[in-house]
Amino acid sequence: MIGVLFLNDSAEAGRYVAAAIQRSVSAAQVRHISGGALDVATDAIVAVDVPDSLGEPLLAWLRERPRKLIVLGRMPQALAGFVNLQAGELPAGLHAASRSESAPAYAWRESGAAVQYTPLAQRLGGREWHRAFERFDFADEWNNLGFGAIRADGSIWSVAGGAQVAPEAELAAVRIDGERSFSYAALWDAGPSGVLWFNRAVGPCDSFEWRTVENFLSAYRASDLPCHPVLSEIPWGVDAAITSRLDCDEDVESARSLLQAYQRMRVPFSLAVHTQNLSEPGHFPILREVLAEGGAVLSHTATHAPNWGGSYEAALREGIESAALIEHATGRRPRYAVSPFHQTPPYALQALADAGYAGCIGGIIRNDPEFVLARGGALADLPAGFVGHSQQSMLHGECMLAQGDPLAVFKQAFDFALETRTLFGYLDHPFSRRYAYGWSDEVSRAVAHEQLIAYIRSRVANPLFVDEETAMDFLRARSLTQIVLEGGAVRAWNPTGVTSPLTLGVELAGERMPVELRTATR
Repeated sequence: MIGVLFLNDSAEAGRYVAAAIQRSVSAAQVRHISGGALDVATDAIVAVDVPDSLGEPLLAWLRERPRKLIVLGRMPQALAGFVNLQAGELPAGLHAASRSESAPAYAWRESGAAVQYTPLAQRLGGREWHRAFERFDFADEWNNLGFGAIRADGSIWSVAGGAQVAPEAELAAVRIDGERSFSYAALWDAGPSGVLWFNRAVGPCDSFEWRTVENFLSAYRASDLPCHPVLSEIPWGVDAAITSRLDCDEDVESARSLLQAYQRMRVPFSLAVHTQNLSEPGHFPILREVLAEGGAVLSHTATHAPNWGGSYEAALREGIESAALIEHATGRRPRYAVSPFHQTPPYALQALADAGYAGCIGGIIRNDPEFVLARGGALADLPAGFVGHSQQSMLHGECMLAQGDPLAVFKQAFDFALETRTLFGYLDHPFSRRYAYGWSDEVSRAVAHEQLIAYIRSRVANPLFVDEETAMDFLRARSLTQIVLEGGAVRAWNPTGVTSPLTLGVELAGERMPVELRTATR
C-alpha cells in the first residue's frame, strides 16, 4: 500500500498529489495517512511538503526494511542530513526568470528558468529532458508541449527552495539562462531503501515527467525493493494512442473539408460543438454524419462563456442546455464536454458532474493549474466515474513554425507522449467567417494534419487512433478499475461494471501485461 502523507497546511497540494497517484495505480493502492500512522504504509510513502517534525519518524520507517519514499517540496532536516541535501534560498530574480514572454505568431517563447534532467533519469525510464518553467506557443495561453507552469511565488506550484544535492544523485537541476542554479529532483539509494525527491509540493503531476514517479513505484530496483503495479494510459496491444478533435466555436459545417481529409486517412473524427451554432439546421447533417461513421460529438457549452459563466449555477446551465440542444440535433446526448478557452475551474467540473456528464477535456498553462494533468482519470474532490483529460496541443496555423520544420513542436509533443506512454490529444478549430486560425486555406491546413499523422505512423508500428468519446470511455473504465499486488500476482477488479472495448494494460517490474479484469468485487 502507498501512503500519501500530508498535514493540514499542505492539504491542497496533498489532495492533488493523492489524486495523481491514484490515477496511476488505482485507489485500491493509495491511502491518506497521518504522521502517527506511518506503519499503515507498508511499502511506500509519498510525503507532501511535510515539516521537520516528521523527519525522524520517516527516517526510522525508511530504515526499518527495504521501502520506497517520495518526498515532494520541503525535505525534513533529518532526512536531508541522511541523503546529504543542503537547504538554500531561492536565487534573486528567479520569479522574473520563471515567466515567459508571449509567443508571436509562427514562433514559441519560454522562460529563462528551466528544468534540465541529467543522465540519471534513464534509471527511471526518462532521458535528459528539458522543461521550461513557463512556455507559450500561442500568445500567453497555450503550451503545445502539454506541461503546466512551475512558479517561484510560494504557491503549491512553485519550487520550494534553493536546495543542492550531490551530482551523482541529481536527477534534474534548475538552470537560469543556461547556467545551473540549484537542484530540482534527486534519486538516492538510501541504505536498504530508495528515495525520490522533487523540489515542488505537487511534484511533476502536471507534466510528462510524471513517468519517473510511475517507474519509481512500479519498477525501480525491482529485484530488492517493493513494486506497485501501474495501470497504463495506453491500451494493451498498441504502441501509442492518439485522439483529436475540432472545437466548433463559430461554425460547424465548415469542418467538412478537414473531415474529408480524416476520412481519407482513416482516422476517427470528433467535433466539440458550441450550441449557439445549432440555431441553424444547416449544421445538423455533419454532426449526424460524424456519429454515423463512428466519430464523436461533444459539448463545447451553450454560449462559450469565459470560465463557464463564472459560477457553478452558470456552468450548470451551460452544461444542461448544451446537452439538450445536441441531443435535439443528433438524437444522441453528449456524455463529455470540452471547456471553452480550455478554462476549467473546479466549480465547472462539479456542475458538469451534477448535470450528468461523465467527464471533461481541458487544460491550459495559462489558468487552472490543477487541471493540467499528467494522466487522465479521476479528479480530486469529484465523484467516482467523472474523469478529466488534458489536451493542450493546439494544431493551428499560427503555431506552425516559420523557422525550420513547421511541425517540429507537435512532433516533439507526440514524442514526449510516446516515450512516457501518455494518451496524446490535439485539437484544431473549423474556419469561420471571422477567423481562419492562422491557416492560409483549407488545403494547407489539411496538409499539416496529414503530415503530423504520417509522422506518428512513421514513429510506431501500431498506433491507435480513437475518437474522443472512445478515449474518454477508456479513461473512465481505467479510473474505476482497482489493482493490487497479491502473492506476486496482479489482481484487478471493477466493482461498477463500467468497461471499455479497449483492453487495459498493467506495468510491473519493467514488464507489461494485459489486465485480467473481474467485473465483481475482489
